Amino acid sequence: MKLLPGSFFWRTLAVLVVALVASQGAALLLFRSQVQQPRMGQGIGQFVSHLKTINAALESLTPEASRAFIERLAEREGIRVYPVRGDEPGRPAPEGPGLRMFRERIKGLFGPEAEVFVRPGTPGVLWVRLPTSRADYWVGFPRNRVDRGESDALLYWIFAGVVIAIAATALIAWRLNRPLARLAQAAEELGQGKDPPPVPETGPTEVRAVAKAFNQMKERLKGNERERTTFLAGISHDLRTPLARLRLDVEMLGDKVEADTQKGMVSDLEDMNAIIDQFIDYARSEATEPFSAVDLARLAREGAERAARSGVAIRCELAEVPVLMLRPLAINRLVANLVQNAVRHGGGEVMVSVRGTQGEVLLGVADRGPGIAAGEVERLKEPFTRRDDARSGQSGAGLGLAIVARIAKAHGARFDLLPREGGGLMAQVAFPLAS
Repeated sequence: MKLLPGSFFWRTLAVLVVALVASQGAALLLFRSQVQQPRMGQGIGQFVSHLKTINAALESLTPEASRAFIERLAEREGIRVYPVRGDEPGRPAPEGPGLRMFRERIKGLFGPEAEVFVRPGTPGVLWVRLPTSRADYWVGFPRNRVDRGESDALLYWIFAGVVIAIAATALIAWRLNRPLARLAQAAEELGQGKDPPPVPETGPTEVRAVAKAFNQMKERLKGNERERTTFLAGISHDLRTPLARLRLDVEMLGDKVEADTQKGMVSDLEDMNAIIDQFIDYARSEATEPFSAVDLARLAREGAERAARSGVAIRCELAEVPVLMLRPLAINRLVANLVQNAVRHGGGEVMVSVRGTQGEVLLGVADRGPGIAAGEVERLKEPFTRRDDARSGQSGAGLGLAIVARIAKAHGARFDLLPREGGGLMAQVAFPLAS
């Protein structure tokens, strides 16, 4: 199924995803400023108070009591304390939001000599050089006491939330796009003269309302077409009987009128019958005829042979082309109308050609008439339009080219009226090979 023009699905998905990512980013900033940092400051404050207590104990206790106190700290709190002995290996701990705040607190409390270190052989442990009046002490404690490392976990949580939101958004956009895509496809088929099945009335309320309105419109169009067909067919049928009587009366006049006058009257009656035939062709719907595999070159040859039997000077240039899925009776009418138009307005020999090009099969009917001005081409494809001064001045209902244009459109083909090399007109229908 095709997507809507302009990639409605992807545009909707992009807008929703951008909104979700922006909202998650704002949530992350608010969480850090309003929750994470206050909680981090509270935890660091508690541990700094703990260090203050340790410092006070080391200042006041006797050496024996200090050793017992240090042992209890290691056993209960996991905090290691021992005196500094010369230049022991270690380097300042790298900066981070939690460590920066902790370093500022201990320097403000114990002086600039207080520093936070990391030492080899003790991964996940931070060391504070704690000065006292007796000696300097190393105080080692788990890193998560002051730097919980919640940022990575928070980013993973944000990423997981965005992925879930994108999946849910894609599902919602797809559910919106699917009925709209079906509606667009049905509208395209209806515009090509096809009879698409009713669009399922599913989806959100607004989409269901649009689908229902489209189905109602399609039924009204079908009803109007049936009424038009019945109306034109009825008029055409009613006119044939008096025309047949008139022709019989004219032919029975015999010596009562001049031969040229009689011949002219018969010609006028034949023109009227031809106009009625065009009305019937125009009223007939191609959509009722099923598609079948057609050799367009063979079909064009048969149409040319029928025209030749009626006295038309016609020549064929037919190449072998791929088989196409077409409506045979409709294509027969198309060829007949093109040949009739070429005979009426062109004069001389008519050429019917079929050839293949890149991705298309071209059916052409050419004459050596005066041609059609480029500005008149599209207008003359409309029903009931004529341009007598541009062609030979012959009469007609102005439906021949309109019938060809409608049949071509029903097959997804392109109908062009082109100037012929050497003078004249080339009426050409380009059928896509996808047919």
